[in-house]
Amino acid sequence: MKKLTIIMLCLLLTAGCMLVSCNGDNGDVSQTASDTSTVSIDGYDPESGRYVADLPDFKWDATNETYSTFKVCVYSNVIETTYFSEDIGYDLYTTTDEVINDAVRERNNLVLEKTGVTVTACPVDKVFTAVQNDIVGGTRLYDAAMPFIGDCVKLAQEGQLLALNDEMFADYIDLSMPWWDQKASEAFSVSDVLFFTTGDITIMNKIDTWAITFNKEMYSTLFPGEDSLYDIVKQGKWTYDKLISMAKTATVDNGDGVWDYKDQWGLSSAYGDPIAYYLAAGQSLCSKNADDLPYLSIGSDASLRLAQDILQEFSVNNSWRIYAQRLGTPNIWVTALDIFGEGRALFRTSVFSAIKKLRNYDNGIEFGIVPMPKGSEEQESYLSPTTGGYGIVIPTSAADPEFSAYMIELIASEAKNTLTPAYYETTLKSRDARDDESEEMLDLIFGNLNYDIGQIYDFGGVASMFYTLASSDRSDIASSLEQIQGTIEAKIEETIENFRD
Repeated sequence: MKKLTIIMLCLLLTAGCMLVSCNGDNGDVSQTASDTSTVSIDGYDPESGRYVADLPDFKWDATNETYSTFKVCVYSNVIETTYFSEDIGYDLYTTTDEVINDAVRERNNLVLEKTGVTVTACPVDKVFTAVQNDIVGGTRLYDAAMPFIGDCVKLAQEGQLLALNDEMFADYIDLSMPWWDQKASEAFSVSDVLFFTTGDITIMNKIDTWAITFNKEMYSTLFPGEDSLYDIVKQGKWTYDKLISMAKTATVDNGDGVWDYKDQWGLSSAYGDPIAYYLAAGQSLCSKNADDLPYLSIGSDASLRLAQDILQEFSVNNSWRIYAQRLGTPNIWVTALDIFGEGRALFRTSVFSAIKKLRNYDNGIEFGIVPMPKGSEEQESYLSPTTGGYGIVIPTSAADPEFSAYMIELIASEAKNTLTPAYYETTLKSRDARDDESEEMLDLIFGNLNYDIGQIYDFGGVASMFYTLASSDRSDIASSLEQIQGTIEAKIEETIENFRD
């Protein structure tokens, strides 16, 4: 990727100081994306204290209808009542924190000032369907889109996305910049081709990250002689076995002889959680070789033993956890959160969308946030599994792919200055975290995001295998893997060929 030296930046900025008038509602705007001569190689300008994208002069005519708006296809809140987009458009939903609205507004206004282009969110019920219809119909409605990562995989393998690291985008998208999640890009690419990624352009990669919430009062009552859970984490002793032991101690029947959501549980959980504990314990489903080609990595004695132990505890020795999918209530996810929010669970496996909803409980439960547990004390660091939530993509139907690439880079870099601080420092640390220790834990959680290409692509069902076993109270992962191994490996080869074409 192109990286200008400081001297070249100075020359570019000197030449780029000209103001170009744009007619219409946008008024007069600067046509130069970069406005500083002190930008470091990582995109940070210490003089202004901001991140600045190393972009050439904006060359498109913003008075032209094609370029006056940058249209991004995103999820509405009609079907996705939790995972809808709040980071491209602002003032769309009453449930969005005002600090997020303000940050998106500021980011979009900065982009408008620099280019004359209005960033526009195009909310739809299903992004995957909308993008496919746009491609098939040739309607060119969207310049970019933000599907769920699983749908990004489908669109990429069907040849409906443009590679973000294609040579034609070399002047615009620099994936080495800090506003792109390097670990995500490394996990999402195949054969050095990257069709989608994530980073500061969205808050969903943080919202969709796994962590553990714990009831502080219950913890203190049950374990008066123990160190605080925060100290246990800092000591490196927060392990899967530790969580299980504590959860079993916390589980108590309410006296009616029926185990349900009215009882006190060690862990409020769901079928999708065992895989998160497996990945947090330092094991993988698939890995990649030096040529960026994926291969099946689960199957060693250590990986199968760990996976079986987790599934055995969750699915067979299961008296300490309650699965949301078995609650039998009209809205199982509300009830599952109620169990923790109303003080009837010691732990909850939570992504941060659920942690935000804990604000709604009148009893003001005192809870803390810690990372997912390690597999053992010997594990080097805590790992925070995530799929990334959304991916940013350029559909093959985009009217001008280079324009799309330019705008994506600019939006992402400005989001690092506005959106990310608003979400991380204000929403998460100042509002959702209830104590200083949890704030410290957030740095530990988000400093160790863990992406697994096997979970992302689910080659031949390698990831969904965990869900299937958990939902049927089985732990025989070795035999399950043996049954589908050929399908997994065939799907990996098919994906590699698709990305090479």
